[in-house]
Amino acid sequence: MLKTNAYICFAAIFLLSFVGAAPADANQESLKARGGQVSCGGNNFLRVNGTEQQTTLWVLHNFDPTEPIIINEWKVFNATGAIIYDSAVSGLPASNNGLIGSANNTLNPHQTASFDSDVFLDFLDQNVRPIQLVVAWSSARRAFPLNVGGAIRARERNPATGAIGAERMRSGIACESILRDRD
Repeated sequence: MLKTNAYICFAAIFLLSFVGAAPADANQESLKARGGQVSCGGNNFLRVNGTEQQTTLWVLHNFDPTEPIIINEWKVFNATGAIIYDSAVSGLPASNNGLIGSANNTLNPHQTASFDSDVFLDFLDQNVRPIQLVVAWSSARRAFPLNVGGAIRARERNPATGAIGAERMRSGIACESILRDRD
């Protein structure tokens, strides 16, 4: 009897391992889309008489193992909703690591690119901040969505020379995704 129960347990565990794999694959596929939009907050300004700058670092990740992701549109809005940067007019800003920019808007599988707001934006007055980044992306085939994260950083700044000093603070920011073409 003990041997029979052991065989039944072994068979049940063996079969459950296959049953558990199907929903995981189905769940992975349900996350994929052919495009979408990601929105993130941010800031870009000087304070304390120009001795501190607060800027935003946005990081884009393509987590898909096989599909490239194309950055179709990159817009930054100020607090009043006015567009202060539009890739349709100025081109995609160059990423810090040079992977993407106006000459190449494709993140290949497992590539990551980061962008500093102060590289392509002017410092803003208090009445028009904070800012919002909106990135529209697409893929030829269903892919894991573009992942965007970011951080607002406060760093020392020499007001006479503009030289950047030590980092004083870093705070993560939330980004939200809207997916389209999920079929």
